Formats: sequence, C-alpha cells, structure tokens
Amino acid sequence: MAAIKVKLNVESSGLLSSPIKLLESDSIVTTGVVQRVAKAITVTDGSAAVLLAKADFVEADDQALVVLKNTGATHDLYVEFVANEEAMKLKPGQFAMFPWCTDNSIGNDISVYASNSDGTTVEATVIEIT
Repeated sequence: MAAIKVKLNVESSGLLSSPIKLLESDSIVTTGVVQRVAKAITVTDGSAAVLLAKADFVEADDQALVVLKNTGATHDLYVEFVANEEAMKLKPGQFAMFPWCTDNSIGNDISVYASNSDGTTVEATVIEIT
C-alpha cells in the first residue's frame, strides 16, 4: 500500500486585481502498483517515444496519478498524449503531476521527445489508483 501526501500552496499579490491565496492538501492511499521509470530520451520532434503505455496499467481502476520530471541539465522535454500534439513542455528540473486515464478504450499512451538530438532524461512515477 502506498500513501502520497499532496500539498498545493499558491499565493500572489499584484498578479490580478485582488490577491490570490489557495492552500489545498490531500492524501491518496492506494493498494495499486507504484511504478518508477527513468529513461534517456534522444528522439526529437516528429518521432516521440512511448514513455508510459496504458496497456501496462490494466490493473488500475482506469486511472493513475503521474509525476514526470525532466532530470536533464540542458534540453527541454515535450510530452504528448496524442501523436504530434504537444501537451506540455518541461524545462530542465521542472516537473508535472497530473491524473491519467488508463482505460484502454479512451485513454492514451504518454509519449515524449527532447528539444535537441543530444537528448535529455526523464523520470516518471505512476501510482495506480484503485
């Protein structure tokens, strides 16, 4: 069993006409699989490599929580959920956490590519929500 504590704290003044202050915290407990992947990515635009295949997570209740981090030092990492459509760009050191639909009939694989053929590295953690 895995327990993940998530805490989001957003504060800003001067960004909008009124200050922003948001604090949310939650715990996720799952008996599902927690999988960690570290990969060197040398492919570039037009030939994204599958990082996480939805077919590998058939035990999940159609959903998982994903944490991606560009652990490279120089080049950006692009993330796609649909071929040739970038959903996000992670600069070196940046990370993203998001829910992922692993349902085989509607979910998509997660594919990635680097901004340069020298490549970058990515770490992914997938927590199956059960």
